[in-house]
Amino acid sequence: MKTTTIIFTFFLILSSCYSYRTFDPEEYAAELEAKGGNNSSSSPSNKISRNEINNVRAGGAKIIKEDDILDQRIKERDAKKNAPKIDPSTIKHTDIIKENQFYKVTVLDKEYTIEAKQWKADTLYSVVKGKPNKELKFHKNEIALSDVKIRKFSKGKSDALTVAAYALGGVGLFLLLK
Repeated sequence: MKTTTIIFTFFLILSSCYSYRTFDPEEYAAELEAKGGNNSSSSPSNKISRNEINNVRAGGAKIIKEDDILDQRIKERDAKKNAPKIDPSTIKHTDIIKENQFYKVTVLDKEYTIEAKQWKADTLYSVVKGKPNKELKFHKNEIALSDVKIRKFSKGKSDALTVAAYALGGVGLFLLLK
């Protein structure tokens, strides 16, 4: 029982809530759109308030049902989604690989886990993750954008680790009180 608890505890400590995801041009376009203020989920034109519906109904000329308004908004949103967002060939390496962030990059058939330090002209200066003394230089032509994996926070892993930690704490407390 003790060895299982020790192994489980080390597993929780060594687990990370971060995961590496391959670069996706569509996701990048969505991020750009969100930063530009064109995010359809937070746009006030996509939200229908009760006041708006009541004002239309009180206007007298014609009564519009909520379903009709919702259908119209859904059609507008679908039209925006079908519009071309961004051409993947126009994405620059410097837009994807940003300073002081972690990446997994495949260069010359070898994968590196790096922390990007800076771009100087067409060269990326980086260090190997966990080894700040080992500096690497990559030319932008050596880095294939399709092989770049970006480190992102994983909410699912975080939630699972939190539940497991609470369960372990509960079991530990139960065993101490027993």
